[in-house]
Amino acid sequence: MISQRKRFIIYIIVGVVIATLWWVTKSKPLPVFGSIPQFEMTNSKGEPFGTDNLTGNIWVADFIFTTCGGPCPIMSTEMADIHRTFLDKSDIHTVTYTVNPDYDTPEILAAYAARFKADRSQWHFLTAPYEDIQDIITNGFKMGDIEEIVFHSTKFALIDRNMNIRGYYTGTESEEVKKLKRDIARLNRES
Repeated sequence: MISQRKRFIIYIIVGVVIATLWWVTKSKPLPVFGSIPQFEMTNSKGEPFGTDNLTGNIWVADFIFTTCGGPCPIMSTEMADIHRTFLDKSDIHTVTYTVNPDYDTPEILAAYAARFKADRSQWHFLTAPYEDIQDIITNGFKMGDIEEIVFHSTKFALIDRNMNIRGYYTGTESEEVKKLKRDIARLNRES
């Protein structure tokens, strides 16, 4: 049987370990994976939209296509949850890029946005010529080429107010999305 004194010492040690772990994880800044270059695309309202609209905001990006029967609806459901969570914060946005711009016109994207009850002043659905989408995926988000995105990627990217990529998260896993929400709130507190 453990004496009260030993039990007290064990509690103190466990408490110190927990406090140290909490302090280390909270004080370590989120990494910077690169920055988003200037871009301008077309939103679901048919208007030009790009980095000028997003600089100074925290935002989350994903890549989908509206006819996807696989992970895209799951990702969009998770993105809708993120969107609703931060809807009262006008400087936190969500951005969905289509990887099928030949089909996903602004009108199609507007219908898709309505399906997920998006407030399009904070959740932006973007299309552009195929080459521009390829360029932002490869050179901006550093996520590989468009074919990899269409068939494999379920990543969300977190971008800070200075257009720096601060994290990648699996958009089909609820625990990853919870971590993303915590990191969004953390970036919001830091800036």
